[in-house]
Amino acid sequence: MRKIAIVGLLLTLIQGIATARPAGCELRNGKLYVNSQWLFLKIAKPLRNFADAKAVDRLIADLPTLQNKHYNCIELNCYWYMFDHDGDGVPDESLAPLCKLIDAIAARGMFPCLSVETYGVGGGQIPAGFWKKHPDAIAIDSNGKPVKDDEYGVMSAVPSLFSPAYLQASRNYIRNLTRGVPHHKLLYFETTVEPQYMGNHALDFSPDAMKAWDAWGGRGSRRAEPSSAQSGSAGASPSQRKALLADPDWNRFRAEHLANWINGDAQAYRDVAGKDAWIAVDYLETCGPDMRNRNGDSDLFLAHLTSPNIIQVNWHWNANKHAPNQCAYDHVRKAMREQHRDWAISEHMTINGSDYSVEDMPNLLRNTINQSTHFGWEFVDVGASKATFALYNEDWSPKPTMKVIDDNWNAWMKEIRAAVEK
Repeated sequence: MRKIAIVGLLLTLIQGIATARPAGCELRNGKLYVNSQWLFLKIAKPLRNFADAKAVDRLIADLPTLQNKHYNCIELNCYWYMFDHDGDGVPDESLAPLCKLIDAIAARGMFPCLSVETYGVGGGQIPAGFWKKHPDAIAIDSNGKPVKDDEYGVMSAVPSLFSPAYLQASRNYIRNLTRGVPHHKLLYFETTVEPQYMGNHALDFSPDAMKAWDAWGGRGSRRAEPSSAQSGSAGASPSQRKALLADPDWNRFRAEHLANWINGDAQAYRDVAGKDAWIAVDYLETCGPDMRNRNGDSDLFLAHLTSPNIIQVNWHWNANKHAPNQCAYDHVRKAMREQHRDWAISEHMTINGSDYSVEDMPNLLRNTINQSTHFGWEFVDVGASKATFALYNEDWSPKPTMKVIDDNWNAWMKEIRAAVEK
């Protein structure tokens, strides 16, 4: 039986390497080509519990409606806590409904994609069972306090990105989820939504973070004193935390580690789906003073981000100023130029159902056409409900912002095609 299991695993790995994506697909100059023909993706991101067979069946029944609205790509965001309750990285819920959905999407000639939320900021949660086993994996802020997500109001516990227990369990989940579905049918894989430390807290000063800082500091840090993590304390002392906040090396270290966290999650996908599997990564950029908290340093973060094929700019539009968030795209282009990255540029949530006005839509969309590489647009939440984030009413008629797109789809495609052909 052991030999049979080993042979089965080898066959799975070989299949993943040989078929990292649907046949005929290639990325060239940031654009998707299918059988040598350019294809612009209209990406639906329905927020559902894909461990729930009834929710999956409802979405399968809605696929013809979505296809009639010109959606050709469905991204499935699989929250860790919905599948794995004890937090060991092995799904406790059956993956059969998710597999059924992926098969149904592919059978209609649409592209399924897989994404995960394995973090505790911005809407994700960590399985309760993980916290029972690893309470010390929580992030510690500059005040020495454990952190919950009070920025987005979710109040979920925030894990330390330096915790070995968290990294092992979350990446086991990515591998087991990918292994358990027909991953050769998936166009691309997305790492956790909006990866960052946090905007309104300075993270992370946990013992694991300080040990990583000590190891990194052997390469020339200017810090005045070693951390006290190795002596068994709760992390950095108050004086250390105060000094580090103003230390440029500290934020360089944080930027590098955040990028390496994402690179490691991408590798977890590729461990199963193959080294050529396409990876999409959200890049959150506000262009404000909060970015030091969020990623340490945007340019350094992007410079060390080696895993993506697709960069999805988040906060691409400043709703308060009714203008493009230009510096976000500028950071991406700079990294592509200086680091020789061949990234497809798109947006995370080109629009959602709550953050944008009808009046802004024409300029917002034309800005994405001018700034991106014409890979596709992503829409969240593609569901028919009264929920604030939903883009459609209960009868699947588009809400006002989505109506600007759906009722004029052919005209928008004409503009996009004209931009491609320039």
